[in-house]
Parts: sequence; C-alpha cells; structure tokens
Amino acid sequence: MADAGPKSGDAIEFYGPEGTAKTEMLLHLTARCILPTSQGGLEAGVVFVDTDYHFDILRLVTVLEGRLETTDEDRVKQCLRRLYIVRCNSSEQLVITLHSLEHIIASSSEVSLLIVDSISAFYWLDRSTDDSISGQELNQRRCVDILSRYLSDYGIVLIATKQALFGHKSRKSQKEDSTSLSPKVEKTKVENVEHYEYMSHAWQNLIKYRYVFSRAVKQDISTEQGGKEMTTFSATTIKPGGHKCEFTVTERGISFMGS
Repeated sequence: MADAGPKSGDAIEFYGPEGTAKTEMLLHLTARCILPTSQGGLEAGVVFVDTDYHFDILRLVTVLEGRLETTDEDRVKQCLRRLYIVRCNSSEQLVITLHSLEHIIASSSEVSLLIVDSISAFYWLDRSTDDSISGQELNQRRCVDILSRYLSDYGIVLIATKQALFGHKSRKSQKEDSTSLSPKVEKTKVENVEHYEYMSHAWQNLIKYRYVFSRAVKQDISTEQGGKEMTTFSATTIKPGGHKCEFTVTERGISFMGS
C-alpha cells in the first residue's frame, strides 16, 4: 500500500470495523497480483483463506474486467487460475488448513501472497471454550508458527484482516470492556476508529505493518453541483506510523484519491 509496496516475508494487518472496505482492498490487491503484467499486474499466485465468508468471486471478476477493459471470459479465467480459495469455520480447522497449504506454496513458485480474511474470526468462540488465556490463544500461536515459517522459508507476503471489536461507546462501557478482555489490551485512536489490541503476543510480534481502516462521508467539491456527499475510506499505518492513503470504492474497484 505504501509506494514501495511490501517486501518478501512481510506480514501486514488490516484492522477496522465492518464497512471500512478491508475486504474490498483485499480484492484490489488480489486482482493486482493475478493480472498479467501487460495490464499492470504481477502475474503472481494468491492463496485466499476466507474465514469470514466475505469473499465474493463475482465482485472479483467485475474488478478484473474493469482492469482488463474486457469481458472476455478466457482472459478472466486465465487470471483466476492463479487464485486458490479455501474456507474454514473454526480455529482448529484454520490451523489444519494453513498447514495443508504448504504443498501449494512449495510446489507453485508463482504464489507470492497469502491472505487471511480474517485472522480474528474465531476469537470469541475460542474465548468461550477455555477459561485460561493460554488455552484461548493456543490455536492463534499454532497459526503464527506456521505462517512465520512460510514467510521465512518461501518469502511470501502475508496480509490478514482483524475485526474491530468495539464501536463508539461511552467511557464507562469502554473501561468495562477493556477490563473484561485481558490485562494486555492496548488501544490507539486513528481517525474515528479506536484500535484495540487483543490478539496474542505471538501475532503482535509477527506483524510488521498495521493499517487501521476507517470510513467518512465528505463533501464532493469536484462536481459542478458541489456539496454532494461522497463516501471515502482511509488506511492509516500505526505500525509504523506516518503513512495514510485515501480511496473510494467504485463499480470497477478501488480508486485512490490524489493519484
């Protein structure tokens, strides 16, 4: 997302509440990878682990057609051959799924991006099945062990989304939630979104870049009428801080503002 782009072995986290275009950004990056170089793509393989069941293949096809400037079915299929999609519905299944992906990553040199949407999908389920923090985070740590090895052994890039657990609340309710999670909860305010850190230390240490996604409604001064409202999104780094990009979501996909 930064100008230089991620490097081999980087782990990136997208954090934000529902409706802040995290999955849309994942589709944008997926399309960028699987598109041919002649169309500004990378001709690289992508493994997409869908734990939230938000992945929309028809939406991806629409984005691809917009970038290819054609509805030619064969050209779209050629791009989609570089995409591997897997789904799972528990943290145990996620561990097994990630472990089983090694044969795809090892046998296909073109695979360069692994996406997990989202890494926090089973957080509350795991919390309800074990009273100890160690037990609740067991499968998180197992996932991190596997992912860390893939990053170092195969040089792929990892991008994972993490859901925001809180919206706008009173100070009293926020204090109650903070104490009910665990002693290690940390928060950072970015735009209109508060980032709460609730994942295991193993996950926190794995992440190199963290983007907080937010949504805003602004006045569109680019039209002749002026004053028309438009929905914009932003992704701001807090690990490390200092970089922010703004974008809109159109029928053809993401359009970065100021570019």
